[in-house]
Amino acid sequence: MPISPRFHVRQMLEFALQVERAPENIRRKQMLAAEELLHEIDDEGLYPIDYVVYRITAYRSDSANEVILLGSALRGDLVALVARVSRTLQLTDEGMLSVQEVAEQLQISTRTLSRLRSEGFLMYWVVQGNGKKRLGCSSQMIDDFVSRNKDRLTRASAFSRLSEIEQQDIIELAMRYKGEKKTLSEVAAELARTSTRGHETIRVLLQETGRTSKSLPQPSRITRSNARAIEESLQSGASWVDLSSEHNRTPDAMRKAIARLRATRLKQMETTFVDLEVFARVEAEEVILGAPAARSVDPPTLILDSLLFSHSDSEPEEIAVVSAMHLLRRRSAVAISGLKYAPSITVLDRIETDLRWSFLLQQKLIIDAMPAALAVAVQYVGRPLHELPANRLLPLLELVIQVVGKACAEMNPSTGQTAKRTPASVLDRALPMMKALRDPTRAAAKYKEIQIHCPFHGVVPWSNLLPTTNVYESAQENSARIGKMVGLKYGWLGVPMTVLEIADVMGEKPTSISKQLLRWS
Repeated sequence: MPISPRFHVRQMLEFALQVERAPENIRRKQMLAAEELLHEIDDEGLYPIDYVVYRITAYRSDSANEVILLGSALRGDLVALVARVSRTLQLTDEGMLSVQEVAEQLQISTRTLSRLRSEGFLMYWVVQGNGKKRLGCSSQMIDDFVSRNKDRLTRASAFSRLSEIEQQDIIELAMRYKGEKKTLSEVAAELARTSTRGHETIRVLLQETGRTSKSLPQPSRITRSNARAIEESLQSGASWVDLSSEHNRTPDAMRKAIARLRATRLKQMETTFVDLEVFARVEAEEVILGAPAARSVDPPTLILDSLLFSHSDSEPEEIAVVSAMHLLRRRSAVAISGLKYAPSITVLDRIETDLRWSFLLQQKLIIDAMPAALAVAVQYVGRPLHELPANRLLPLLELVIQVVGKACAEMNPSTGQTAKRTPASVLDRALPMMKALRDPTRAAAKYKEIQIHCPFHGVVPWSNLLPTTNVYESAQENSARIGKMVGLKYGWLGVPMTVLEIADVMGEKPTSISKQLLRWS
């Protein structure tokens, strides 16, 4: 079962993200306030989002926010908010029934229970004795929902149970397809078209029935491991036709499996950002992401072989860069939290492109911050860095980059923080805690050139989205046209672009662009 139901209203998702970042005692208080509000919602009522925020946080906004939520949608969003916030807390599982136990008590399927969460059925994430988290709810929470939704539960319970006669009829109809080379899932889909039962209900019945499961072919599920292997083969130049034959799956099924794999990777990343007030403005994206400083980026740094860095942006330009970096991260975080089980490839591409762009902006800030940070490192070790032995210099540089990268990622221009001062200050506080770096060392007998591969990639969790070699140069050797596509995708020719944007620039179909970029992914 998912962490939470999907949010109906984007502003409620953004509000939930803000609550998640509050101190623990505030999170607990606001979670209970959201639960209290949930019990007061009328499905047909209309609720301004400012009112919802006030009821949960006691903060009354002065801005005129005209977003109005229908009660039935707000119910699901409040349940989603409570679920997300509860997952950030350490709530005990004492007295909390499991998903399966709740479903059995209500005489419904777990799938129906998942749908009821979107209608106001409240569940917490609780911690079990082994430290793992699971969904759960108390008997009181069940009683509260039942008292308000008796008719809905009666219908759900009745609909969830297939009678023996219904089951037998479906099985007999399915057996007529024996020998037609249709898969079990395809047969279930055909039967669902003329039945009041859903495809998944019928598919599970056929799968659990010996006669049909043995008589109707069932392709093996494409596991994550399979999806990774398919993805790697495509990047090595394999065709969909060859892979379809090798894995006995259609190209469409394999594309969906790779999309799920990409979505899983994104969901496993921690995408943090500073929520600046300016983001609330209607034209924020257009203005912030359209700023010349935000659109002026260098390609990913693949080799660091010099300690000579130079400042680039003025303070106003730096503010534009920081704002764009956080806005792109925020847009990505919101989109990731709303990803479906079978996500749109276009949505995935937009998220991945935003993350690449935000990295290039962060890289820009890191390079601006390095002169002051290296000066702090020199002061700390008491000698020019090039005099340090390689076994001391490289770990020190990697530490400096990590500290500076993290400080740049958390920089808030509204509090006066800048790339030229803040990371150096953070580093100055961090170095004294690194005992190994304080140990006396002899100076290097001879200066050796440094060489760090992809020095800044490690400062973000999405380094897998960034090229580790000069793919632009390699693609150009293939053809100028392919080189241009690759350069547009990864930031060698300006800000990174999505497949749709590249197709528009190249005057080609998106499907053609996607196909040609596969081996350069």
